[in-house]
Amino acid sequence: MRVLFLAAEATPYVKVGGLGDVAGALPAALRARDLDVRLMLPRYGSIDPSRWQLRKLRDNFPVQMDWRNEECQLWATDDEETLFIENQYFFGSRDSIYGHGDDAQRFVLFCRAAIEACRQLNWWPDVVHAHDWHAAASIRLLWANAPRPALVFTIHNLAHQGRFGQSAWPLLGVYDAHSDLNLMEQALYTADVISTVSPTYAEEIKRPEYGFGLDAMLRHRSDRLVGILNGLDMQKFNPATDPHIAQTYTSATWREGKAACKAALQREVGLPVQPTAPLIGVVSRLDDQKGIDLIVQSLGALVEHTSAQLMVLGSGYGPYEDAFRIATAARPDRIANYIGFNAGLAQRVYAGSDIFLMPSAFEPCGLSQMIAMRYGSVPVARATGGLVDTVPDMSRPDGIGVVWTDYSVGAMLHALGRALAAYTHPADWSYFVQRAMSRDWSWSIAASRYEDIYRWALNVR
Repeated sequence: MRVLFLAAEATPYVKVGGLGDVAGALPAALRARDLDVRLMLPRYGSIDPSRWQLRKLRDNFPVQMDWRNEECQLWATDDEETLFIENQYFFGSRDSIYGHGDDAQRFVLFCRAAIEACRQLNWWPDVVHAHDWHAAASIRLLWANAPRPALVFTIHNLAHQGRFGQSAWPLLGVYDAHSDLNLMEQALYTADVISTVSPTYAEEIKRPEYGFGLDAMLRHRSDRLVGILNGLDMQKFNPATDPHIAQTYTSATWREGKAACKAALQREVGLPVQPTAPLIGVVSRLDDQKGIDLIVQSLGALVEHTSAQLMVLGSGYGPYEDAFRIATAARPDRIANYIGFNAGLAQRVYAGSDIFLMPSAFEPCGLSQMIAMRYGSVPVARATGGLVDTVPDMSRPDGIGVVWTDYSVGAMLHALGRALAAYTHPADWSYFVQRAMSRDWSWSIAASRYEDIYRWALNVR
């Protein structure tokens, strides 16, 4: 089976969020199942062909846009499993992926060029698998032509849909539309199968409070909608081999290993080295989706009513960044922060923290809670999206962490209180840590499910 995988980002070449992790790991897992998968990305200015040893496969092939042709080039890795669409103006001259005023043109060009590149290579896919709104135009464009591949579209975050003004419709070859163009909506309408990144999120987005205006469309297409939980790179996130942490450890040696990692983290971020003080870790984008407002509002209560330390790593909304800076300055013995992103330090937060806090307002899947469990940090998470599907509450026979429902400071503090109470019982805590570290998050599970939906899409096409 030949599968064309279209995404705006993929590790290790370029990454902004979880989409990059998925697009980087899932194709390899599918190839392990003997699928012929080719990943296609734009070649942004930040992707250096010499660094990645890319070679040019096609030079200056025309791509038809609305009223003109754009010249594109095609680069590839040596094995030709990853291909890059180059256009100097729309991609090569930009280091940042998103947030440009001409993003509609940029990503429709990417989709049109990807389809044309397949023709240039004489490699035509059986399935096109497009990810999020940046690749959505490929679904709409191919749907209008027969014969065509099976079309699979994956929603990673419904909040970002690719909404543009009415004047953008001609990019899709439509000249008589009277409303704004929503690229994701077009893909949802035309895909053979729609997937999203967790089973619970697949149900949530059919409700108005999570649907961002597309819930009616998703209810209409619910017979073609499925949730498949993301996987995790089990080699990259492995406390037994991680070079970024102070001491490696396994589920059998976690006490010694995490104690060393905790002390090293406390020293690194300026917290007092206190082995018995529970350390709460947060690695997150600092915005409302991630529930950071609840953490900011609870800082005083955490300091006053618990003995816990808090370490926050992330960046985002300026007032939230400032709130953590101010809190750290006021109580450096209890609160630490790193504003920005540091991959090595993130690993050390996972390894050195006892509790990992994720109070998300909504969370399509989430990888942080999986990484935290891999490193033996017990998650405390709000019951939404992929957090429901990955964090069983410690009250259950298979429990690991603490899950709560209401989006409020009080509910979050009550959940943290449950976790902090469990932390004072070493035997129980050891049980949760070892169970967390034993979970299998490998991509092979998700790859099997995706192969199933590719076959489903071929059948219903």
